[in-house]
Amino acid sequence: MKIEIKSKDGLGMLAAFAREVGSVVENGRVEVPEKFGTGYIQGFNFDERLRMMIRNYELHQDFAISRRNQPSNMLIFNFQHIINTTKTPSGSKLQPSVQITTQGLNAELFVPKNTVQNSIAMVIDASYLRKLIGTRVDHPVVNTILDNEQPLLFEEFVVAPLLKVVDDIVTAKVPLLLHDFYYKLKTQELICQLLIELVSRDEKKVYGLHIADIRMLYQVKERLLQNMEEAPSVAELTEFSGMSETKLKRLFNQVFGRSIFQYFQNFRMQEAARLLKEERLSVSEVGYQLGFSNLGHFAKVFEEVIGVKPKQYSKLTNNR
Repeated sequence: MKIEIKSKDGLGMLAAFAREVGSVVENGRVEVPEKFGTGYIQGFNFDERLRMMIRNYELHQDFAISRRNQPSNMLIFNFQHIINTTKTPSGSKLQPSVQITTQGLNAELFVPKNTVQNSIAMVIDASYLRKLIGTRVDHPVVNTILDNEQPLLFEEFVVAPLLKVVDDIVTAKVPLLLHDFYYKLKTQELICQLLIELVSRDEKKVYGLHIADIRMLYQVKERLLQNMEEAPSVAELTEFSGMSETKLKRLFNQVFGRSIFQYFQNFRMQEAARLLKEERLSVSEVGYQLGFSNLGHFAKVFEEVIGVKPKQYSKLTNNR
């Protein structure tokens, strides 16, 4: 099933999607009929400068969206794996993350069948966002995003303040007449919380990206996270990517905001926190499962990333 969107507003996708699955758009929402899958898509078109779409569905067939004639000045913020508890085949939960793309890099979207989509995507005019922020932000990453003059992609982990706003968006019971007012405020709050994370980055220069480089960086990330017990060496990843070591390190850090090893450790500690909270494993069980032979070192790394020691985190989360 392929949907080609030619209209400039995101709600054109809702109507096209509804036609494909034999459903209707009701109050900006399309429920997926049982024979096609489960879930829904909900869109909010606040004005030509800002819109939001919630995707929370699983389809029984491949699904492709092709967007055409989209304004080049629009930025896309796509929060992924944030609604349902999507898990990989190995059983680990996919970590919530957000992608920021410029210059139409999200013109094509392909979703294989039986893939759970649980994301919130926001499209905002770059000049409008700069106006909302006010005075010029003296930060290379944020300024480059707002200038929107070259194809770029950045990704961040979704931290607690962002998840709180997401939960408000997904679970709030708001009267229909106040929908636009409420969700527009929440959309702006979500973007603000994301920018707070971005300004902690220390890049001095930002490089334009090619689609081929982006695809390879995500293959490198997948290879990096295949085994939570031990990361592959930079030499292995360099050979796998076909890039020079300098280029791989530079672009990986730019896109993901961390060095290769820092990203691996951060992801591993996010998984450790999940195992302590959701699986209720002991600290030692989690440490050994993630490849730490020295539990003291595990506790140190966990505290550096999460902010508290694993035993304290386990007590705080499991006593709620």
